[in-house]
Amino acid sequence: MKRIFLAAATILLGASMSFAQEQQPELPPKVRPMFGQVAKTDAEQKADEKFLTSCDKSFESRTEASNFFMERGWEFMNEGQVDTAVYRFNLAWLLNPDNYNTYWAFGVAEYNRGNVGDAIGMFDRALKYQPNNSFLLSDIGSAYLQQYIADKKKKNLKQAAALLDRSLKADPNNAFAMANLAQVHFHNKKYAEAWDYLHRGRDLNIMSLDYNFLSDLMARMPDPKGMFRLETEAPAPAN
Repeated sequence: MKRIFLAAATILLGASMSFAQEQQPELPPKVRPMFGQVAKTDAEQKADEKFLTSCDKSFESRTEASNFFMERGWEFMNEGQVDTAVYRFNLAWLLNPDNYNTYWAFGVAEYNRGNVGDAIGMFDRALKYQPNNSFLLSDIGSAYLQQYIADKKKKNLKQAAALLDRSLKADPNNAFAMANLAQVHFHNKKYAEAWDYLHRGRDLNIMSLDYNFLSDLMARMPDPKGMFRLETEAPAPAN
């Protein structure tokens, strides 16, 4: 479910980023990654100790407990309850700071809050544990792509391309990496290559298709395969 959620969120991110980058009320530490990375009060530390002791009694190991709270977090994330999800991810992180999935999840949460720079930082933490994870690499590549769309800095587009290439080397059938590479080629004005990657990604997984991007691409170059057409285009004559 994680991959489906992030792929769908990518479509909405462009419209939400400008809003998210405006001054927003600061979230309480419990719904910020790693509890906001701020010092805890004595009462909060005692509450953590009580929670850990309870988990030690209920689970065979803290690794198992951490994975349990990760699953609960993804359930809330896929329902769009990002704050509640992050709190569960925080509990998973508290139980096992070496659970790379917590950093990956924090990255997804920050990505969907529009905090792309923070998302990249969290994805990078996860990447230290899983340097050849294709889906993680494609998520980081997607984040750099969105960063480029926001700031138009070529270095971010180049970084996105490099990470997405690494993703496909790790898994040649990663449809989401292909979909994002289609956008990289689009921004480099290589529309034929963009169509190629878009079709390859779609053939592997229809969920990788971003219809907003599809419209932008059709406006620059007709689909070479004729599968997609703008509404204003006349249908091909019958034989």
